[in-house]
Amino acid sequence: MSESGEARRSTPPPPPPPQRTEAPPQQPDPDVSYRIWPPTQPTREAIVSRLVKKLSSPSALSPRYDAMPVDEAMSVARAIEQAAFDSTGAAASADDDGADVLQAYATSIGRRMLDSVQPRTRPASLAIDVEKL
Repeated sequence: MSESGEARRSTPPPPPPPQRTEAPPQQPDPDVSYRIWPPTQPTREAIVSRLVKKLSSPSALSPRYDAMPVDEAMSVARAIEQAAFDSTGAAASADDDGADVLQAYATSIGRRMLDSVQPRTRPASLAIDVEKL
């Protein structure tokens, strides 16, 4: 074959690289602030849902404390979340982003959840005989 025939059969040149259509990164607007406190209502509902699941199904707590029925767990979970929200919400200030308050809120929920699963009455094997003291 001739050189011109070989040139026609060679691969076409690669396409040009795609053009960038992305906007250049923008600097954060100093007039806009991002706050994580207070949590949105859907976030609070997700927390309640997670608490219900934790209180009513087998978990790390259930071998020591029995799991609650779902209806009881729902009312306990709502009370836990509301009490934690009320107690930590008062500590929020307008100057911070809420990270410290959110941490206190999570800690309060955990503490209240553990308090709620404590046995309401001690089994006979763990009861203390007051008369012997």
